[in-house]
Amino acid sequence: MRRLILLAAALTAAAGADAQSVSGRPAALSRVPGFAASAPLAPLRPGLPAAPAGLNIVGVRGPGVTDEQVFALQNLADETGRAWVVHGSRQTGVSFHTGKSFLPSADLDLGVVGKPEDLVAASGERWDGVPQAKHGPMLQVDSVEDAAGRGHFVVSPRSWARGIGVSLPLQRLATPYRTAAQLAQLAAKPRAEGETFKFSVIGDAEPGRFWFSRAFFNPDTRVFWKFLHRADRMKTDFIVQLGDMVSRGLPGHFLNFFRRLTARALSTPFLTAIGNHDRRKPHGSSDADLYKGLFGGTDYTFERGGRRFVVLDTSAGKLKPGQLEWLNRTLKPKKPTVVFTHMPPYPIGEWTDFGRFKGSGGFRQGSAAFMRLMSERGVERVYVGHVHGIGTTVRDGVRYVLTGGGGSPLFPGPVKNRFHHYLTVEAGPEGLVETVHRADGSSSPLL
Repeated sequence: MRRLILLAAALTAAAGADAQSVSGRPAALSRVPGFAASAPLAPLRPGLPAAPAGLNIVGVRGPGVTDEQVFALQNLADETGRAWVVHGSRQTGVSFHTGKSFLPSADLDLGVVGKPEDLVAASGERWDGVPQAKHGPMLQVDSVEDAAGRGHFVVSPRSWARGIGVSLPLQRLATPYRTAAQLAQLAAKPRAEGETFKFSVIGDAEPGRFWFSRAFFNPDTRVFWKFLHRADRMKTDFIVQLGDMVSRGLPGHFLNFFRRLTARALSTPFLTAIGNHDRRKPHGSSDADLYKGLFGGTDYTFERGGRRFVVLDTSAGKLKPGQLEWLNRTLKPKKPTVVFTHMPPYPIGEWTDFGRFKGSGGFRQGSAAFMRLMSERGVERVYVGHVHGIGTTVRDGVRYVLTGGGGSPLFPGPVKNRFHHYLTVEAGPEGLVETVHRADGSSSPLL
């Protein structure tokens, strides 16, 4: 209790402080539990999570959020084991109610990452620095990735950064490409509602697990990296890779992937959907712990230019009830929405039927409920991979686009159009317009 009272005092003292970042040792730091006044203030790294030994933050903090508040929140996160979300006027710079610049006396508006019941549990914490505050956090966000996608600033327990369970070299390479960090980079350059912008979609990338798949069905095992370079040079707002980045979700495979990714020094935010090959075993039952440790959550959402974007995990060949519940909440209220997922739903037989193995190229469990939700909520587009080809179909008013030719072997299958490609998509007030880019350098509209 004493530590929480000290925390509240520190936040109160910081409320009227200069909103800009400061260097050196602020006087109020001595009142923040766990930090000695003689300790130098570590520099904040906007847009990237801090190293495990320092702050564990994601996003660009707003003009009204001070160093003292960030350090106090880091201690609160460490004590409670919760990730705290900064939103409101101090984060945005303006009041949602009046449209005017934030007041120095404004509350530090916080929320929590977790389930709705976590919001209730967190309401008893002293959180905003207001003496005798009767209210608690007013925002609940499902994941750090979702919070970053909304432009919020997140402070997580430092144990989360230390606990991703991978080697230090792999951790260092992967940290800048964690989904939340990439979403924070994207949110730092927002688009106005209705503003036209472009994004890129690259399908299955792994060049083939076995020598014969590479020798007979993959004319160029480097094509994904060529596509990624071209997409980055086109300066689209972001790139989504639809899964199967690596042949198998093992540390050595991901280490090689991140080394090549780092060497390209992308300037475009790079987002991923998990594929079955990104799991420990590509086929059958296996975990995705390594992928989650490297990238973060596998179901997340973000908004841009008045559109909602949803990334959904179908890598295990199913959608669990909890995922469908999350998707149902995420799709409210109804608005233009784009969904990215690795596997197509199995009822799209022209993509998923491999001879007598009906629907084997798609996810079965939860597929009917998924397609019903897509239709009921008027989802604008669903992009899928897994099957190495390209195609479009409309089901119950929803346009599904198969784009699985990002560099993986072009195996024989039900899809007639099989060639390596990626898409750029123009998103504007009139809808979405896709362009297909082939390995030979040619481009054409997707009809």
